[in-house]
Order: sequence, then C-alpha cells, then structure tokens
Amino acid sequence: MNRKYGSDIIHLGALGKSIVILNSATAISDLLEKRSSIYSSRPHSTMLVELMGWGNTLPFMPYNDAWKAQRKIFHQAVPPSDIARFHSKLLQATHNLVPVLARTDDYKGDLHSWIGVMMLDVVYGIQAEEAEDFLPLVEKAITSLGIAGAPGAFYVDQIPFLKYIPEWFPGADFKRKAKEWNLVRARITEDTFRTTKEQIASSTASPSLVSVALDQMDDSDDVAQREAHLKEASLSAFAGSSDTTVIALLNFLVAMLLNPDIQAKAHSELDKVLGPGDLPNFSDKPSLPYITAVVLETLRYRPVTPLAFPHLLTQDDIYEGYFIPKGTIVMGNAWSILQNEEDYPEPTRFNPSRFLNSDGKIDPNVRDPTNYAFGFGRRACPGKHLTLDALFIAVACILTCYTIEPELDEYGKPIKQKIEWNKTPTLVANPLPFKCRFVPRSKMEAVLGM
Repeated sequence: MNRKYGSDIIHLGALGKSIVILNSATAISDLLEKRSSIYSSRPHSTMLVELMGWGNTLPFMPYNDAWKAQRKIFHQAVPPSDIARFHSKLLQATHNLVPVLARTDDYKGDLHSWIGVMMLDVVYGIQAEEAEDFLPLVEKAITSLGIAGAPGAFYVDQIPFLKYIPEWFPGADFKRKAKEWNLVRARITEDTFRTTKEQIASSTASPSLVSVALDQMDDSDDVAQREAHLKEASLSAFAGSSDTTVIALLNFLVAMLLNPDIQAKAHSELDKVLGPGDLPNFSDKPSLPYITAVVLETLRYRPVTPLAFPHLLTQDDIYEGYFIPKGTIVMGNAWSILQNEEDYPEPTRFNPSRFLNSDGKIDPNVRDPTNYAFGFGRRACPGKHLTLDALFIAVACILTCYTIEPELDEYGKPIKQKIEWNKTPTLVANPLPFKCRFVPRSKMEAVLGM
C-alpha cells in the first residue's frame, strides 16, 4: 500500500469512520510506541463487546485501569524472563501431538486440539481427560470469535441500534447467535477458573497462569476484584493464542511443502544435534539456529495478522503535518514492514537463511519480524514469548519426525500443490484447506510406533 501511494501513512474513510494505516516501522514506532498513551485504546464492537460479552477481555478492552490491572496480572504470572517454568507443558503436549500426525485425516483439527490442550494446561493447569472435556466448548468459542471478528460480518457493528431488536424479529439471527456464543464464553470463563481453584484446594494443582496469579495475591488486594480481573486475563491468554498459533503452523507446513530444499536443510541441522530416536528439547535451541530461522521466516513471510488489531486514538494529534482527530482507528501494516525489500531482499521468497550471519547464528542486525507479528506498543501480545517457544518446539519436533510431502495421485505421483489464501475480510490471513502427507523419517519410526 505504501508503494502504491508513496506514503508511510494512508487515510481512509469508511461508514463515517476515520481510519489511518501506518505502513512503515518508523511511523508505527513514532505513534503506536512513542505516543502509546493516546494510541492504545480499542474501537468498540457492538457484537463482540456488548452482545457476546468479550468487552472485559484484554484484546477488546479500552485502554483504562481495568486493562492495566489485567495486563499486570499476566506479566507477573507469565513474565517473559521466566517462560521456562511452562516448558514441560509445551513439551508434553507437542510430544503427544507428533505420533498422531502420521495417522490423521484431519491434521488441522489435531493442531487445534494440540494448542487447546496445551493452553488449558498453561493457563489453568487443566490436564489429560479433564482438558479433553473442555475442547468442544473451546472450539465453539474460538470459532465464534473468528466469525464475529471479521470486518462487516454483522450489520449491528455498523448500525448499533439494531442491538435493541428482539430475538424473534425477522433478520435478528445475529441476536440469537450472540446469545448462544455469550453463554459459551461465560461457561469457559467460569468453569475453567473454578476447576483451577478446586485443584488448589485439593493440593493437586500444577503451576499455571491462574494458580501463580492466585498465589501472588496478598491481604491488601481486593480479592473479588482481582479474581474478576484474573478470570478475564486468563480467558484472554487462552483465546488470544489458540487460532493464531495454529494458523502460523499451517503457514509453516505450506512453506515446507513448497520448499523441500529448505526442509532438507532443517533436517540436516536436526540430525547433527539429535541422536537417533531423540526428540528435541528446549535445551537444544541454542544448537538449532536454522530451526529458529524457519520460525522467524514463517512469521515474516506470512504474518498471521497482516494488518494488526486496530488501535483507537483518544485525543487529537498531529504527525508529519497530518492532523489525526480523536476517535481515528489506527492500524499498523505488518505486511508492509515484513515485505520491505530494504530489510528483506527478495521478500516474496521463503528464505530462513536471511536471519543467519556468516557463522550460522541468528543475525541481530536483521530486523526481527517478531517485533511486528504480535501487535504494537502497549497492545502487543503479552503472550508473545510463550507463543514463540510453542512454535519453536512444534516446528522442531515435526521436522525431526517427518518429511512434509504432497499428496499422491492414483498412480503414486506427487500432486502439484496450488495453495490459496483466504480472501474474505478478516484480521487473520490463513491458507485455505490443503492436503499433505506426514512421512515418517526412518530414524524416528520406532518413536512413532511405526
């Protein structure tokens, strides 16, 4: 967009709303980071916030004291410097996923189950069969968020007074859907939190965001208020990472399918570091820079949120001679930054080696795509480091065990892949359904039970 219009900042008007798109890292830094005190609120969504009840969760809350309280709870319970306390949970979920992939007819569904089980454990300490019981409810909640979050999905977001239409009224199907989805959200919020508290009371709780945050409370806290904030913060952590992490892994699978030479390089690095039959661990990460580079290039090449979640300006501002009025919706164009030829030569080519220096280590001089793939400023994803570790171990384990190959035709020949991407209006960019095979590597057949 910035190449088309020759500007780092573009203004659009839609349905009476002022929208500004920031197309450069400089503009994003100047406004969403350096002036974050006035650029960190959120646009209001009648469907999501009022009718579905997501208005008290971190992604959709305005920038206020309640938002700050929730963000503080999250950072204290899951500090970026201490993600290792959850590594065992990430490993267990991923090691359980790997054997399934060779036998599945629904790898996307299995990836959704993987992230669901893993995040139920990380956020609430809910494990094993108990976690499986929550998964159908979780899937409904995540699906409803994706539907309602798509721009223009429901007229009530453009014409808010429609929220007063009774459910029985013709054309009020959105009210019936919102009611159902609100009940799903409420059940997840209450049931998961109650389960964790019951585990704590019976001394069976494993460390989780909720258990750690509850343990951090002291006598000076307003317990009821803090628990209310904790319920919403934990729901945000769970819901915010689920669909986006799966989409990132689907993008990774597409990249491996279309770039067998890069997959072979990744296999070579893993084979040098790991013994026969060994699965990677987080202690192997320093010895696997190419795997780290594959994750970075996946996030750069196909950012899950090409236009980051919108910010709302809370007072008039002037930038580079432009007057930006209060109430303007401001969006950071992650796609534009991550496809910038000056930072990433041949940006349309999937090339993990761009992140490595001459010694084969991660090059700190190359612009880090994770600074743009997880949102901006005070609204950047608080679970970024946890998600990156989850992606690393999933990518490393999948490539250790499998070669990702095309489906075969009736004659046993590979079917040429034509990958298409979702073109419907949505904040996330996901590949449309595609087929592939997870072919076990010979050194891992015993581990996979082949």
